[in-house]
Amino acid sequence: MLYYYDQPADMILYKGLAHRKLSENREAHACFNKLMDYGERHIRDEVKNDYFAVSLPDFLIFEDDMDKKNEAHCRYLMGLSALGLGEWDKAEKELNKAVGIDFNHQMSRIYLKHAEAKNL
Repeated sequence: MLYYYDQPADMILYKGLAHRKLSENREAHACFNKLMDYGERHIRDEVKNDYFAVSLPDFLIFEDDMDKKNEAHCRYLMGLSALGLGEWDKAEKELNKAVGIDFNHQMSRIYLKHAEAKNL
């Protein structure tokens, strides 16, 4: 889950793209691999709301399927990683899965357009 002090995932993507632009390929791949690694390791996590947490990521009045939200977020991260690596079809596949799980996942929708256009 994403908390207020976490670096936004797309900023990790842009950090990797900046490294690549500076011909720092090892650092660029480290950023992209960080996104993929987190997504792959946490996609099957069982997530529960911690109502006593200092920073509750999403406080909703109605129960929400946190496991589905987590899977959508992990698919989003893996899609961003694929975008950074120029794996357009893989990025499109993962981002489409994220939108399929969470129709309102706005960031997946934004980056899905880049994957479909095969540019970033």
